[in-house]
Amino acid sequence: MNRFFIGIVVVSSMINNSYATSSHRPIIRFKNDSGRKTEIFWIDPSSGDLVLQTPGAMSSGETLILDSYVNHTFFIREVPDRTGTCNAGTSIAAPTLAPCKTAFIKVNDHDDVFHILEDITVKVEDRNDNDSKVDSKVQDITDSISSKCHAHVIQQLRSNKNMSPSDIIDAYAACAQPLVANQIEESNKEIHEQASFRTEIARDWEDYTCADFDLPTTTPKRKQTWNYQGKEHEVGVLLDRDAAKVHYVKNFITPEECAAIEAAAAPKLHAATVADGAGGSHLQKSRKALQAGVHVPWDKEEDGDPIAAVSRRLYTYINDATGYNIQEDGQEDLMSIQYFGRGLDDPEPDRYKPHCDGQCDGLKFQNAGRVATMVMYCEAPSKGGATNFRNAGIHVVPEVGTAAFFSYLGSDGITDDRLTEHSCCPVLEGQKKIAVQWLRLGVDEENPWNSFNTLNVKIGSEEL
Repeated sequence: MNRFFIGIVVVSSMINNSYATSSHRPIIRFKNDSGRKTEIFWIDPSSGDLVLQTPGAMSSGETLILDSYVNHTFFIREVPDRTGTCNAGTSIAAPTLAPCKTAFIKVNDHDDVFHILEDITVKVEDRNDNDSKVDSKVQDITDSISSKCHAHVIQQLRSNKNMSPSDIIDAYAACAQPLVANQIEESNKEIHEQASFRTEIARDWEDYTCADFDLPTTTPKRKQTWNYQGKEHEVGVLLDRDAAKVHYVKNFITPEECAAIEAAAAPKLHAATVADGAGGSHLQKSRKALQAGVHVPWDKEEDGDPIAAVSRRLYTYINDATGYNIQEDGQEDLMSIQYFGRGLDDPEPDRYKPHCDGQCDGLKFQNAGRVATMVMYCEAPSKGGATNFRNAGIHVVPEVGTAAFFSYLGSDGITDDRLTEHSCCPVLEGQKKIAVQWLRLGVDEENPWNSFNTLNVKIGSEEL
């Protein structure tokens, strides 16, 4: 929408207000969802004249915002194409067969949103819709600024009737700029306070849920079935956002597959480490688990190797759930991790504090980073050991044979903003044995995962 057009709409809106029939001035929005150009006219109640509100016509997808008055009426008309044809794309698309479609709306005392649909009928947006409530809060702020500056410009118009549309825009901008800047500052403070509050609530939620050994897995938003090689698996969808998904999958890994992974890991088990934030890794006092990487013998897949079989299953599931189309070349080894409970009185039980497996800062994805995780439960402790997604309010209780899947990259290349941050609740009694696969995007046979450090920087290129 260009500068001249904005100026005309502002001027037109000011003229319209001089014919007010009510002191209340609702803010109304017209959204052109018709797929064609339209014109919107205000009907002058004193003369019946049509006053055009959309110079140059309103293209499909555009939104027009006006402040009006209760009982004012607007006339909406389809704009014919260059041949004079209306109803384009229909069987009556000819000037002699059908006139251009039209519609009328009358303003009430609500700040309504009018959607102009394909057949030039008008649908009023549901004011009770949750998204509308969020938009309404934002719009209330905008309307407040608009109202103040509107009055400011009218006052200037009264003292200088020779103001041009460009002068009006400049005056409006001069008024709005400091108000908008102040609102942005206030909003940033509110965002910071809400983020701090969310962190505190999440920390408390984690403590309470980890302490409740009888707490079941979070009720899924929906259940669905995943069919793999003729076998159906129950899937519970716990979180389903573009950049953050959390599922559980029943009967995902067999006892034979778990045993094969544990046997392959046994000679190599060592103390588990965590990323140090500087490209490396280190031991963490609160994490006493043992772990070992297990190479997936893809060359034995056709022979029915159990490790290759479960690995193919998890790659298939993750690609089905995300559409990432991740290949096995260059990926990390399957990881066998074992936690040990030492009793309810253990002052420092085995646990894994809140962390993200990959990038989860809501920023653009860094190539070769992790984008999805599959945690397969091979042995479940009798007390503790749940997987907690504290920022999403999700609690997954270990169940032998079940897998927990989560992904943290959106289709737009933007990563999750901490909803998939998770922890392992303290393991107090029994053992927790899991097999974990982290999947990366941007690695291959020539650029494997271990050619990058833990910050996803190519090793050897740090100084370039």
